[in-house]
Amino acid sequence: MTSATALHGELHAGPKPPPHGWRRLLAPGWLRVPWVTALFFGIGLGITLLVRWAEGWHPIWDGQVITTVELTAAPLGFLVGIGGFDYWARYAIGSPTRPEDHSGHGAHSWRDYFRVNTDHKVIGIQYLVTTIFFFVAAGLTAMIMRAELARPGMQYVGNQVFNELFSVHAALMIFLFIIPAFAGLGNYVIPLMIGAPDMAFPRLNNISFWLLPASFALLLTSLLMPGAPGSNGIGTGWTLYAPLSTKGTPGPAMDFAILSLHLAGASSILGAINFITTIFNMRAPGMTLHKMPLFV
Repeated sequence: MTSATALHGELHAGPKPPPHGWRRLLAPGWLRVPWVTALFFGIGLGITLLVRWAEGWHPIWDGQVITTVELTAAPLGFLVGIGGFDYWARYAIGSPTRPEDHSGHGAHSWRDYFRVNTDHKVIGIQYLVTTIFFFVAAGLTAMIMRAELARPGMQYVGNQVFNELFSVHAALMIFLFIIPAFAGLGNYVIPLMIGAPDMAFPRLNNISFWLLPASFALLLTSLLMPGAPGSNGIGTGWTLYAPLSTKGTPGPAMDFAILSLHLAGASSILGAINFITTIFNMRAPGMTLHKMPLFV
């Protein structure tokens, strides 16, 4: 009885004290994000230049090739810096993994919503608040388009810029608002509705959220990157269908947009796996799917 009580007190002793001094730069969080992202950027740059030099490809410094590589390296550095892979990295290198004692679950202040957290309620709120921010960004692009359409002729932006704003607006609304908003609502309420303590894969749930800010940053950056000859951004609509996406030389803007949608799609797939596994395998005793019209 005494040992059980001590174990219970140890597992629910509250959040661990934050690190101090230089250890704050090594702990997962926003202080680690800048230098880890820069480190991964440098690694991607170094590998690209080394491979091109070793293979005798000229020029060694090819801006479009480097940009394509960094589109993977920089977002990966962001995810590593924020702490999305800490548990898996320790497991992969054979270090003792830290048991999930739920001491870091829940939010004790507003700062807890800006860090890695495996609590389904916190992740649900992170999803919903972030998607509202994405909605506002998409709304601003819509306001610019509506202002342009208020009168005949060109007032504020040209034809190509209008197409680019429309494309980013549509991609934001579909991939970064509508779909993640349902994921956030499901994250919050599904475990409560079925009597589960949490989602089936809390860490997978966490990384599925943190893919979205990286996706958003890449999509907005595509507006500033060279696109079709003589313009910036993408003007293809949210589907990115050919021939609009292949006409001429699409440029780095298309690479940014494609990777952004890939990250958003990966987030949706990971979330779907989590929902299906949670609903089918973590229901409270006596709660069955029998006679429920799931497949009608």
